[in-house]
Amino acid sequence: MVLYLRCNCQPLTTMIATSLKLEPSVPFLDFKTSIVEKIWRLDSLNLLSAISDLLTKNSLREPELKPYTMDEINQMIDESLDDIRNGRVYTAEEFKKKMEEDIPWLK
Repeated sequence: MVLYLRCNCQPLTTMIATSLKLEPSVPFLDFKTSIVEKIWRLDSLNLLSAISDLLTKNSLREPELKPYTMDEINQMIDESLDDIRNGRVYTAEEFKKKMEEDIPWLK
């Protein structure tokens, strides 16, 4: 049995990159490095303390997840079946090509 699910919460490429814990792109690493360098040059204890608090709060926050109801699951299944009937699907090759375009470090 094949189950087709639709996810309306975030782009598929983001979900895949997050779930696979893929290496971020170089521009992202450059951005991250520039932030660290700016923090390193700070000499305000109040500002450093505020940044520390912000980072701690964000790293401790649990994702707000709630289980789907049976009605929501049935609706997603119906929408997926409708997508299949109306040709709104990708072959495995099309999907692979799209992922390689959207997430170049997958190649």
